[in-house]
Amino acid sequence: MENLNKKIYFLILFAAVIFGFIFTSNIYAQEEREDNPRTWKYFRILARAQDDSIFVLLQDDLLIDPKLESYNVTVNILDPQPLNQYLVIGDEFSPDALKYQWDQISDNVKEGLINWVGSNKENLNKKKLNYGSVFLDVFKKIKIKEVIAPPQKEREILNTTAYINPYLQVFGGDPVGIPLKRSFGFSFGTGTPYSGPLECELVSGNFHLLGATVGVSTRIKELTRRRASRSPEDGSEGSFAFKEYNNIFAPNLGLEFRYVIPFGNFFEVGVYSVLDTGSYDPPIPIINEETLPDTTYMPNLVINGTYFNWEFRYPFRTFGSTRSKVYVASYLGEINVGWVAREVRVAGAIFDARLNFMVHGDRKFQILYETLVAGIGEGFSNTAFAFGPSIRLGKTESGGFGVLTILINIRFKIGDFFDEK
Repeated sequence: MENLNKKIYFLILFAAVIFGFIFTSNIYAQEEREDNPRTWKYFRILARAQDDSIFVLLQDDLLIDPKLESYNVTVNILDPQPLNQYLVIGDEFSPDALKYQWDQISDNVKEGLINWVGSNKENLNKKKLNYGSVFLDVFKKIKIKEVIAPPQKEREILNTTAYINPYLQVFGGDPVGIPLKRSFGFSFGTGTPYSGPLECELVSGNFHLLGATVGVSTRIKELTRRRASRSPEDGSEGSFAFKEYNNIFAPNLGLEFRYVIPFGNFFEVGVYSVLDTGSYDPPIPIINEETLPDTTYMPNLVINGTYFNWEFRYPFRTFGSTRSKVYVASYLGEINVGWVAREVRVAGAIFDARLNFMVHGDRKFQILYETLVAGIGEGFSNTAFAFGPSIRLGKTESGGFGVLTILINIRFKIGDFFDEK
């Protein structure tokens, strides 16, 4: 009998050890790890409906109507008690935020949010910071697979719908393109796709049909920094310390035709012709000090005559952006090389970026750099508005390389016109 009791004792002890090991293993498996987003218990996602259907299903579960195209969702399941687990749509600390119980959403949506590993997922649980955090934390959140990815929307690879663009930028950039029916629509823009604030006075409207574009342009003289409405003896002094050269001056009326070669959205050709120069107010003559004692002036582009234009581009996504491309283009006799991206998402930040090099033409070499910060509001307004610095760098009248203009540019997203999904 004593031997039997010992056997039972050792059996119970063995079972307890095994149970303790399994329990400890489970606890360890559930331990939060900074490098594994699937283990996070308190996190925020900058959700976008087009990123994954899970962000639409979440709104279905919560009976959100009309649907939000872009929004913040915060999940807190730190407390093991289900009644204390919740999620928030919008800013968690705003009195207007929508707060829901975690159990209000379906199991597949819960699983989708927990297992989401994109760079737009941010761990909100307290973590230890050090002196290198300010430099390294952003890079830790970058996912290599999101640096470059193929386009997400069909319209970005078709020659007939390539013009569609929901982003209206105040100065330069791609014109806003509004479809009436996919391959048929209109667009409107200021400046050129490669110009920045107060650099170009062009204003254009275009009609699009099956990859072809016909447009007319005129000018708004106030869209360039200054003109020679005063005498040359006044020099370049003005109320602002911006350079008054390397600008583009437009005719009173111009006609443009473009066509995207029908093998995809990667090569566009066109012609721009001046119909009426009108009365040009010539640029203010700024003396090029490099040529002294000979008197020459800093260059500008005064549009006159006929130009053959082309652009070779490759559309793609970078860091989850919605509209990005790299390009080489000839426009109005100038060669431009650059990159543009909308709604880039890196380590919780949302911004637009544009980098353009004007490498050859009537004007001197210049670099345009823009960063427009979004993520200011909630819901659709989260990415509907963006603003930030636009900087032009180039050769100055003294012969050095310096700043030509530093200004603020603004971008609005006016809609999402159709979705192929």
